[in-house]
Amino acid sequence: MTSSTPRVLFYVQYLLGIGHVRRSALVIQALANAGVQTDVIFGGVPVPHISFAPATLHFLDPVKSADNGFSGLVKADGSEFSAADKLNRSQQLLELCHQLQPDVIVTETYPFGRRQMRFELTPLLEWAANQPVPPLMVSSIRDILQARSPKREDECIQLIQQQYDQVLVHGDPAFTPLEKSFAKASQIQRQLTYSGYVCPEKPLAKPRENLIVVSIGGGAVGKEILQAAQQLHASGFEAGCQWLLITGPNMAPEDKELLAKHNCDNLQVVELADDFIDSLSRARVSVSMAGYNTVMDLLQTETPAVVVPFEAESETEQLARSQLLEAKGLLTIVREHALTADTLKAAILQARQQQHQRPAINMQGAQHSAELLKRWAEQHRQTCKKEAPL
Repeated sequence: MTSSTPRVLFYVQYLLGIGHVRRSALVIQALANAGVQTDVIFGGVPVPHISFAPATLHFLDPVKSADNGFSGLVKADGSEFSAADKLNRSQQLLELCHQLQPDVIVTETYPFGRRQMRFELTPLLEWAANQPVPPLMVSSIRDILQARSPKREDECIQLIQQQYDQVLVHGDPAFTPLEKSFAKASQIQRQLTYSGYVCPEKPLAKPRENLIVVSIGGGAVGKEILQAAQQLHASGFEAGCQWLLITGPNMAPEDKELLAKHNCDNLQVVELADDFIDSLSRARVSVSMAGYNTVMDLLQTETPAVVVPFEAESETEQLARSQLLEAKGLLTIVREHALTADTLKAAILQARQQQHQRPAINMQGAQHSAELLKRWAEQHRQTCKKEAPL
């Protein structure tokens, strides 16, 4: 790298599910591979199977959500995350920013979410605004946002208008524009740019095998899906298929152990698949939640799919995305409150009868995000040079 190479800093913090981490990692890898000096400040519990390489990774003391309802923050071991801990983490973050002196700072999700991290993100924004040459501020968000109160939406709009330069939406407005889930998006239209959907490369087409893949992302939530699948397997349904149940790294150890007791010739319980998207591309059907990354994998592989959207504590994002695709005949939904072995069986049978051709949407989001961030960083550098006093 030369001194003329722009530097982009990503702030990545997950609290429950790891989908945000995977999406960010794909963008970060594309950016670093494009020759941009890329740093990641990571504040969650490390996710071993997700890599940010060749970007440089910097760790803050990890925190996570205390529960599925996002009632508060705790340390990685579940112990209290105190006011003193918050102050220490905030200072860690500011020291890293001062050391790195980025041209661009990207905050994943914030200020459209991650309000629990305001104890360190408010000082970060203040630090950025007070620099002799303020970095360009970018918010990186998914296609569909969680429904918020009008007051919360107004707070977000105010922050974007006052302290951010760009909002990078990882979606395609032809499929679902941001205003469908964020009604006041028109007030920040000037700052919105769509990248397309962020997903890995489409795998080579493979013959479908007698394989049923059941997955729940990181595993912090969704164990009921695996339990229903295990019960359906035990009933003798699809006895000629191989069943692959993937718990994810964050599932409680005792729940993993209970499921693992059911391992047999045609049912395998694993924490991680060696190559998840390859397994998906060979499967006759997938059963999963409906997070951004999982749905993109389903569309890329054109795999018949049953989804059980996460709806705890009035979560709306997964259900909204699922309903868009169900209306196009691309997957089958089972609601959390209706999930049983019988409803799962009916949904699997229905999913096999549906079309599974990938819709005509932009799925080059990782590469396009990298191109946009690189261009914005270079333009920002040039603008700052022109405005600098002689």
